[in-house]
Amino acid sequence: MIFFSVSDFENSSKKTAYSINTIHHFVEKHNTSFIRLIMGEDNFIDFTNWYKYEEILLCTNIIVLCRDNLSSYGNISILTDYIEKDIKLFNKSRSGKIHFASKFKSDLSASLIRDLINHKKSIKNYVTDENYEYIENKGLYK
Repeated sequence: MIFFSVSDFENSSKKTAYSINTIHHFVEKHNTSFIRLIMGEDNFIDFTNWYKYEEILLCTNIIVLCRDNLSSYGNISILTDYIEKDIKLFNKSRSGKIHFASKFKSDLSASLIRDLINHKKSIKNYVTDENYEYIENKGLYK
């Protein structure tokens, strides 16, 4: 059983990589599977500003990886009805649920890496050597 896989769908697409388009792609490709969108709290804060965020909730469930460095969830009050604390109930649902996963909290995030790079600070202590080389060679997060 495969739980995760890596795809270059967004990188190989000529279109703007909106999350809803990526989700539709994977729902069609794996129509018998439950597709999950995983994001850190740093991205969830602005989720209600995402392109077609309501449609995203109609297509999939969202797992939010909790971080210790954040204290608010932006416009979460309009998402309260979607929050499912019970992971068993969350896993039984195909879409329309948000679960906050706090078991493996970490301050590390793409936002942190991006901020360090933009402020010309080293990220070597935050990523593997392979990831560092890849980020440097591709000029990512600039």
